[in-house]
Amino acid sequence: MTQVFKLHRRDADTTSKDSAKKLDVTRMEKIVYDVIDNYGNSGCIQDDVLRDLNSYSYSTVTARFKALEEKMLIVRCDHTRKGKSNRRQRIMMSKRFYDFHNQMSDDELQQGLLGV
Repeated sequence: MTQVFKLHRRDADTTSKDSAKKLDVTRMEKIVYDVIDNYGNSGCIQDDVLRDLNSYSYSTVTARFKALEEKMLIVRCDHTRKGKSNRRQRIMMSKRFYDFHNQMSDDELQQGLLGV
């Protein structure tokens, strides 16, 4: 579970700290992880996850990426894709698919990332 002190600023007031203690971060991390994992070998970018979880706020979703990465459940690859803003975003995938990629040739990897 993500430690509570990571869920609020150091100088936050008591109401923010109390709210952080009440958050069910584990549930939200699982939701975000499941979305990333469902993309399989092709991985996904932040925009994909936000689109799939459009009923949650931006910060609720994106804050989970770092926690999942620290827990070694997801990996942010060196490869990128263009997002809806036309800026490049790093591809994320669950660790189990990333480990599988390490056994693939560059051609197989590129085909998987392109969804071919």
